[in-house]
This record gives sequence, structure tokens and C-alpha cells, in this order.
Amino acid sequence: MYFVFTSFWQYKVGGGWRERVVYYVYGFMLLVFIILTIVTVCVTIVGTYFLLNAENYHWQWTSFLSAASTAGYVYLYSVYYFYMKTKMSGFFQISFYFGYTLMFCLGLGIFCGAVGYLGSSMFVRRIYRNIKCD
Repeated sequence: MYFVFTSFWQYKVGGGWRERVVYYVYGFMLLVFIILTIVTVCVTIVGTYFLLNAENYHWQWTSFLSAASTAGYVYLYSVYYFYMKTKMSGFFQISFYFGYTLMFCLGLGIFCGAVGYLGSSMFVRRIYRNIKCD
């Protein structure tokens, strides 16, 4: 998380290095996005499997909320990062930082929750596809 926040809030480069840094940030964020998506799907599938194994068939909200809880962790880390790593001061800088971070975390929570729910839904449909009821 440190590298993600540093790439967005504190890169200062002069001269011809600016283009490389901007492309580095986008490539790095794409890689983090892909890894986050894969890990979110895998974790919610395992959680759904444990719920179904315990005969708890109310897996829908659990899969959404367990994946969306990633956004809570990111927001808590942003508070730590603000106080320990940045030198921002003033009302507008603080409101800008926390406002944009809150909007990012809300979007991240909705995205991760949707991905987790869709992954778990595909898993449940796959394992119950071939059950025959006589």
C-alpha cells in the first residue's frame, strides 16, 4: 500500500523523467489491480465454500461484504499514511486528501464486493450444476 499511496501523492520529478514516472504509475496500478481482482475472487470462493460446508446457505451478503472490507483496510491505511508520511497541512489539503481517498475507497469497496459476489456466484452455480434431485 505504501508504494500505491506514494505513487499518487508524493512523486516529484523534474525534467524528462516525468513521462517515465507517469507510465510506471499506470503499469504498477494495472498490475496491482489484476492481483487484487484474482485474490478477491479466490478469497470469497474459499469463504463461500466454508459457509456452504457448514450448511449456511446465506452466502450472498457474506461474499460481498468480505470482499468489500478491503476498502476499510485501505482507508485506515490512508489515515496512517497521512499522519506518518505526508506533510500536508491546512483545511483544503486535508479535505482534498481525505475526500478523494474516501471516494476511491467507496469505489474500491463496490468493485471488490461485486467481483467477490460474482466469483462466488459462479462457484456456487458450478458446484450445484450437476446435482440430480429425484
